[in-house]
Amino acid sequence: MKRFFPLLIVVLFFTACASTENGQALLGAPDSPVIFSLDGERVTAADFATRLERDIGANIANLIAQGSSPAEIEQMAAQDNIRGQIFDQMIQDALLTRYARQHGIGADPTAVDSAILTTMAPAQDSPFVITAANRVRAARSQQAIEVIVRTIRTNMAHVRHILVADEATATQVLAELSAGGDFATLARTRSLDPIAAAKGGDLGWLPQGSAFGPEFDKVVFEAPLNTPTQVSGANGVHVVVVLERQDDRAFENIEQLRNSPNAQQFYQQSFVPWYAKLRAQAEQSRELQVAPNFDPNTVPLPFPPGT
Repeated sequence: MKRFFPLLIVVLFFTACASTENGQALLGAPDSPVIFSLDGERVTAADFATRLERDIGANIANLIAQGSSPAEIEQMAAQDNIRGQIFDQMIQDALLTRYARQHGIGADPTAVDSAILTTMAPAQDSPFVITAANRVRAARSQQAIEVIVRTIRTNMAHVRHILVADEATATQVLAELSAGGDFATLARTRSLDPIAAAKGGDLGWLPQGSAFGPEFDKVVFEAPLNTPTQVSGANGVHVVVVLERQDDRAFENIEQLRNSPNAQQFYQQSFVPWYAKLRAQAEQSRELQVAPNFDPNTVPLPFPPGT
């Protein structure tokens, strides 16, 4: 059977921390069983049912409208462990929000919302994946996203470039630089990259595996520092200067991470093990207590009334 959930975790990665509209932890309904607690704050099965409705209710309604039967939808949900993923995400939301609060970490909601809308958009053939727009409306706890960004690290280089049309022009630019020409001035007047040109050619810190391609990446991480170097790319020829390099550097913001083609790889390599340790410590200290007998799959999916 076709899978309808393969991108859920990818989307959750960029839209974490949506426990409530105002970013506060959910308080358990008094007559509902507690499914986990953090620092004494309880989250209940009723809270989990509400989360299911908010995250996938619209998707289920769309599938019903398209002719899928409840049995087929249940099979899809079980196949991709959708309930388990959302339950784990609720715990992650709570832990990251607490970590951010403890360490004085915040984020700019406007910038984060804009980034989420254009990051890791669900595949068109995956109607069950949580949509970015729904998650943006729910993701009011921006602190946790900032935590994720700060914990993702990779090797980076601070780079300037002048993009020109061909090798002959690049050779001419190199000659002008060798004769004492100012890189920033040449970038502003000669570069075909208007955004970088306005900054004197400065591309900022680029992670390994940048969008400029493997040859560009090879030069950036191997060429001598502060030495203009020519390299061909898909959009022309770059005259590149590497100002400095740093191993295991944290991303500065979600925009920088979003622009990296290897964002999901960096997430898996850096954030996933870091978070696993954070959760294990919280459980060991009993600050996080997960109900041992709670099975997310016993909570009904939010089918439309009358289905």
